[in-house]
Amino acid sequence: MTSPAVLESRDLALELHRAFAELDRGLPFGPGRGRAQRVAQKLAHVRARLGAWLDATPPALSEKQRAEWREVRGELETLPVEATDRPSLVALRTRVQPSYEAIVRELAVERVSVPSLRPTNYARNALHLASAAAGIVALETVPSWHWATGIALAVALTGWTLEITRTRSEAVNRFCMQLFGRTAHPHEAHRVNSATWYSTALVLLSLTQALVPCLVALAVLGVGDPAAAIVGRRFGRTEIVHGRTLEGTLAFVVAGSAAAFAYVTLMHPGFAMPLVALASIGGAIAGAIAELVSRRIDDNLSIPVAACAGAGVMSLVAGLV
Repeated sequence: MTSPAVLESRDLALELHRAFAELDRGLPFGPGRGRAQRVAQKLAHVRARLGAWLDATPPALSEKQRAEWREVRGELETLPVEATDRPSLVALRTRVQPSYEAIVRELAVERVSVPSLRPTNYARNALHLASAAAGIVALETVPSWHWATGIALAVALTGWTLEITRTRSEAVNRFCMQLFGRTAHPHEAHRVNSATWYSTALVLLSLTQALVPCLVALAVLGVGDPAAAIVGRRFGRTEIVHGRTLEGTLAFVVAGSAAAFAYVTLMHPGFAMPLVALASIGGAIAGAIAELVSRRIDDNLSIPVAACAGAGVMSLVAGLV
């Protein structure tokens, strides 16, 4: 049974996450003063609740969690009473993020799930799109499926070798995180990098030797996933599961299926458009479901595999393969 202290830690983490998530709401060029005031008020409430809780925390809470929450409280105490400056709140979120992510990992040990504190990262979104585009170009230009599998294996083996190396060397880990600082999530310092999972997915996709499902899967990952992140963080209000929203999920399906349909019909006009649409929608829906349920499995692995499977099933039904 989960202890009351752990449940309170979870609730505080969720409240803190909701407060900082407000910074990314609405249009990026819209008015920000009122939003900043609301965020400051929410953070002040978290600070007061956290302070009272830490002073009376029962022994059931681990010392590491207690220490990380003290770090969070220390950062929140630097917040001015009438904070209306959005950049200062964004800077505060950046300072709080390492301790928050450590709390997320501690709660995961207790089988308690809370979302990571991930602000909108356009550099990572761009990398997502570029990586999927590179996969599509490679798939379209290699002389055979054996070449595709060989290249994907080489990239995946390089990634996994680097993963093993950085678990054994803190210096290598720091170098990798600094090198990919603008596109890496903080939790990737302690977990397998998303790029490594993506390269692993490429190996699995190449083994299917099914062109249309693979193209759909890559288009869905490259366009659908960033669309879900941007729309979900800015406009998401209806939470479904694991911090994912209905608005973000719908954006995933619409953008992913549209991108897949547009690419396949443009580059492979021999396929009937209604059948391509069926495969694209099937892949996008399967990928969106994978994003919703992926917790222990990185979605850079689960999304393309699920999207390929969904597009593959629909392709069989439509007679594309």
